[in-house]
Amino acid sequence: MHHWYVVQTKPKKENQAIENLLRQGYTAYCPKMAQAKRRRQRWQKIIEPLFPRYLFVQLAMGIDDFGPIRSTLGVLNMVRFGNQPATIPQQAIDTIHRQEQVLLGEPGDQPVWQPGDKVQVVEGAFAGLNGIFEKACGTERVIVLLDMLGRQNRVTVETHDVVPVI
Repeated sequence: MHHWYVVQTKPKKENQAIENLLRQGYTAYCPKMAQAKRRRQRWQKIIEPLFPRYLFVQLAMGIDDFGPIRSTLGVLNMVRFGNQPATIPQQAIDTIHRQEQVLLGEPGDQPVWQPGDKVQVVEGAFAGLNGIFEKACGTERVIVLLDMLGRQNRVTVETHDVVPVI
């Protein structure tokens, strides 16, 4: 029976490790997510590992050879609890895979807020002000009602400059 095992990679070597494991015939999985990061004054979509420095490999105990994994380029070691390699249930891998589909969506495609949700502006001229999400304005901007000078003012800000207030 096949089980999923946890592999620790060298820093920033997840892609190299997965490529080399696949090349050796292993079934390997490195969940990814999309993040918006500001680079050179612009927001860019960056695809990064969901679990930096970790990936999963599917092996059959007693059938598959675990030995070559440790010497694979990009791999640091297999994660162990005592002498036993750490396993992940198939159900957890399935859940991670479903969540990965959501996390790889285009940042800003659909704001995560509903009209009336409380938000806070965290960057830009209005940083630190709380407001109410009104609606999306394209894919990169949102309209927020901010409390300023004793009344609500409608302001358009970048989607990534707003976070929900919990």
